[in-house]
Amino acid sequence: MTPSPSRSHVPFSRGRALLLLIGSLLATGLACGRAPLTQAVPDGKPHTFEARDHHFFLDGEPTLLIAGEMHFGRVLPEDWELRIKQAKAMGLNTISFYLFWNLCEPEEGQFNFSGMTDVRRMLELCQKHGLWVILRPGPYCCAEFEYGGIPWWTARYPEVKIRTNDPQYVAWSRRYIEQVYREVGDLQVTHGGPLLMVQMENEYGLVARGNNDYLQTLREMFLDVGWEVPLFTCDPFFSTEFDPGINMPGVVRGRNGLSNERDLEMTQAVIGDDPVFVPELYTAWFSGWGQPEATRHTSIDDLVERTTFLIDNDVSFCYYVFHGGTTYGFYNGCNEYLPVQTSYDYSAPIDEAGRATEKYYALRRLLGERFDLDLPDVPADSPVIEIPLIELTPSAALLDTLPEQPTRVAKHPLTMEELGQDYGFVLYRRAFPEGVHGTLELREARDYTTVMVNGRTVGRSFVGLGLDSNQIELDEDGPVTLDLLVYNLGRISVITSQRSQDRARKGLDGGAWLGGEELTGWDMYSLPYAHGSEAATASVAHTGPTFYRGTFTTDEAGGTFLDLSNWSFGVVWVNGHNLGRFWDRGATRSLFVPQHWLREGEANEVVVLELHDAPTTPTIVGTKEMVTTEPVPFEVRLDRRDLEAKEEEEHEG
Repeated sequence: MTPSPSRSHVPFSRGRALLLLIGSLLATGLACGRAPLTQAVPDGKPHTFEARDHHFFLDGEPTLLIAGEMHFGRVLPEDWELRIKQAKAMGLNTISFYLFWNLCEPEEGQFNFSGMTDVRRMLELCQKHGLWVILRPGPYCCAEFEYGGIPWWTARYPEVKIRTNDPQYVAWSRRYIEQVYREVGDLQVTHGGPLLMVQMENEYGLVARGNNDYLQTLREMFLDVGWEVPLFTCDPFFSTEFDPGINMPGVVRGRNGLSNERDLEMTQAVIGDDPVFVPELYTAWFSGWGQPEATRHTSIDDLVERTTFLIDNDVSFCYYVFHGGTTYGFYNGCNEYLPVQTSYDYSAPIDEAGRATEKYYALRRLLGERFDLDLPDVPADSPVIEIPLIELTPSAALLDTLPEQPTRVAKHPLTMEELGQDYGFVLYRRAFPEGVHGTLELREARDYTTVMVNGRTVGRSFVGLGLDSNQIELDEDGPVTLDLLVYNLGRISVITSQRSQDRARKGLDGGAWLGGEELTGWDMYSLPYAHGSEAATASVAHTGPTFYRGTFTTDEAGGTFLDLSNWSFGVVWVNGHNLGRFWDRGATRSLFVPQHWLREGEANEVVVLELHDAPTTPTIVGTKEMVTTEPVPFEVRLDRRDLEAKEEEEHEG
């Protein structure tokens, strides 16, 4: 198992064959005429921005938006300015940002627009460097992010139907959009800021089923809050035979993935006088656990051709993504039942570690030549370093770190949300003085359950391990303490709707049954494990899920990829920062540590929670490249609504 060579960050001079191809495409494109591109930049003065007559107009002049996507929460604030400089040097004139509601309102009614969610600072940095902005605040985003960006606490209220005109959901959404407006409403282009457009919903056509009343409510809400710039939605397909969306005044309809003549013709036939806009021109695709590294859309040649096609046809677009980064912590989403991997590298022009790739340089040349741009020099890459062998020792069994008192005691098990918990784990405990014998059935346990008897793991349940993995045979004489550790692997982000929202409730939702009889009388422990501080400094034997701890020093500044090839399944923290999940079923076997979370010249602490068996060699090294391998597929196809279905249309977005 070696660092992956597929994302090499090499000087452009090494890609001579690729340059010949691009040169040929450029000659063809220039023969067709150069598409318009504004020279105006955000300068603190009010400008007009309109969508009409099949074009975008900036100060009355037709223009193209050449944008790249980046996400709040996946890029540290310390790196924002460098990423913006990299975007400008590639030839982009606009950056598009997903802003996730669940990061901005982590607790009901409590907003946070600082640090990772300081949207005002991000927009001001874009203005400083002469880039326009597209903002995508939701309420629903998707982006393979936890619950599509919808806050976890909404799942406390199963009677409230998400992404509908349910009065309570609309009220929550309005409160959030009002807060976003308070942060950046004065940075709209009409007030001298860089903000050109705001997205108000994402791919609603996939769930609308012909009913778009909710979209009309959102339009009225955004306008009433005070947004003046054009609004937009997007969908992964348009068709004159079946149109999943609706045309509304002042709302542009984006078409994700558009890249050929057929897509273009169908889109033009549906959207009326709006400009054709591609909010998501894919640079690759995402990967779930158990899947190989995504190869869809990854070809540089293909991306150059798709870009050339759009420019030739005066189509504005946004590279999804320009830089993907990392889904830190427990914020990954699920594609139906399939959890998405931690890395969001996405084969993007700027890789997970912040380095310009061959794809970046190919697009820089294409855009620079096509629009005759005098591009600034490419900034130096973010540094990435190696870290020598780190030895870890088992420091605490998870069961030994439980609070002295349970979070709740109840007849029936409560969900994570009913316990007031956002992410992480819930442990359900019940005593059997006379022993436990028979078939233990876990109904609607979400998502991954470790079954322990007197601290010893006797079974594991997850739908991907088999549809009958929720039935565990037990034959244990008393006294017995039964512990069920339920791990939230991420709430559904694709496709999130009122028809799938029941899956957002995590924990032992349907109860536990023994021999056909429901088990009652549970002690429940909330274990959010936000910082990994539960790991002790002692040395213990590996018993069930176990914390490991180690320390290391580095004399260099830089990020690193922690090689977790020796480990099986769990979570890693460095200096109290949750890097995310690892799983030996995935193609990606490393977790990225940004340089700003490392202490140069000082002791650094790494904590690993290993949920499976003890590693043969409990060590980690830091590498300069992502570590990849062949995945281990699940027994069940998880990225489908019907777990037994083998074929269904792919979803893009």
